[in-house]
Amino acid sequence: MARVSAVCLSEKSHTRKVKQNFINLVRNFGVEGDAHGGEGPRQVSILSELSLAKMEADGIRTLHGCCGENIDIHGAIEMHTLLRGVQMKLGDSAIVRITEIGKDDSDGHADNVIQKNIFPREGVFAEVLTGGAVKPGDSVEILRKPGYSAGVLTVSDSASGGVYDDLSGPALIELLRGNGFLPARYDIVPDEVPEIAAKLRNWCEDGFLDVLFTTGGTGFSVRDVTPEATEMVCDRAVPGIPEMIRQKSAEIVESAWLSRARAGIRERTLVINLPGSRKAAIECAGFTFPVLDHALEILRGDIKHCGNPGTYQTSSTYWTE
Repeated sequence: MARVSAVCLSEKSHTRKVKQNFINLVRNFGVEGDAHGGEGPRQVSILSELSLAKMEADGIRTLHGCCGENIDIHGAIEMHTLLRGVQMKLGDSAIVRITEIGKDDSDGHADNVIQKNIFPREGVFAEVLTGGAVKPGDSVEILRKPGYSAGVLTVSDSASGGVYDDLSGPALIELLRGNGFLPARYDIVPDEVPEIAAKLRNWCEDGFLDVLFTTGGTGFSVRDVTPEATEMVCDRAVPGIPEMIRQKSAEIVESAWLSRARAGIRERTLVINLPGSRKAAIECAGFTFPVLDHALEILRGDIKHCGNPGTYQTSSTYWTE
């Protein structure tokens, strides 16, 4: 589970923030006593320790608050891949909503705080919806009811390199939102097994996602390695889902039988590979919707009792085949 590792504030802008024993978040203001408090979208600044680790790998010594952030988060959580609008609960009562990912640093102020400051690329700004005290060790969770939270990972050398814009990922996000899911994560990675596997592993282990769709890299090309990365990361295979997708897709285009897509489970997250084209990704994701609710309620533990063959019980309803 992700947790708060440090809380910080500063009385002046454009300076490193100082570690505190606790901070008070004030609704529609930010951190009490912090120079950046006030109305607007940038009330609280948050950074993952994964981002600080990248700076350390570049030989830059970091401290909590050194990038000008109020809150550091510990655990396998990538803050910069969360989507705007996602709400997070910090500790017992504080609730914030993500408003911006990174920031424009054309004036160079971030590097005045610390050399090669990573916050402009991977920091998060949020507004305070519900105030409360936040301290190191507090839990961090996404508020994802009603519905289930979903992530979209586009796998493409060209899109990750900026050769062309990703069309499939944003289209899937809108499809998920329109079908009652909470799109909570999105990112693009190249067709490299280590990078795909690392992203899948991090996103599954921080516990924020119920389902994770990948798009791209499922064909016969030498660079199509998404199935291999998925199989490497998942603890349990779910062969029925890609089999169903291939069967239904083949009714539209016969070449669907050539898909090498996989599906599997890591922790309590269901990972499903989709093809790379926008049209095919949307069609194939749609094929999964009729079975996703039941699959995800099992993974989340919402099923309280499985009865005799032909009958099962969810938290509120019985079905008899």
